[in-house]
Amino acid sequence: MKKTIPLTIEQQELVAANLSVVRWAIREGFHVNETIYGFGYDDLYQEGCIWLCHAAVSYDPALSKFPTYAGKVVRNGLTSYCRSQCSKERRFTRLGIGEHGELTAEGLTLQQADDFETQISMLETTQLLESRARDYRGVARLGIKALELKIRGMSITEIAELYHVPPSHVGAWITRSKQKLRKDPLFLSGIT
Repeated sequence: MKKTIPLTIEQQELVAANLSVVRWAIREGFHVNETIYGFGYDDLYQEGCIWLCHAAVSYDPALSKFPTYAGKVVRNGLTSYCRSQCSKERRFTRLGIGEHGELTAEGLTLQQADDFETQISMLETTQLLESRARDYRGVARLGIKALELKIRGMSITEIAELYHVPPSHVGAWITRSKQKLRKDPLFLSGIT
């Protein structure tokens, strides 16, 4: 948990008047990637605002103008944040679904059992996905439908042809739905 930064009224006003510094720092120095945890615009903006508060606390008006100083503090803070996120990401194994519906880890196909329990589990999973899809709209809902089709054996290319879109769209839909489902208490309670 991060330490809270106590701000005076003047420092709060300084931060409020210079929020554009955070937007500028993100736009000019960082690649926003909504598909990677921690690198979405909202995540970067929130972290940038924390660094803007740090800049307000440590600012000395005799040395420079606040936007100039804050820009450097925010940029450096976001750089440290991104490096930290990348370091954390290296410790995880990415599970995915291959082109033909097989389970993969870091791009390598995992051996799967083909028994009755696996078939029941697949049925339960598709039913759970169907039940949660009703509460979503847009890209997240399309992603859930694409996940169902993948579990049933369709490849991303086949799903893309079904929806008349490029395969990259289907991949983006699935990524978005996975982000939503990881935070969905009803879905999570159904898989335990």
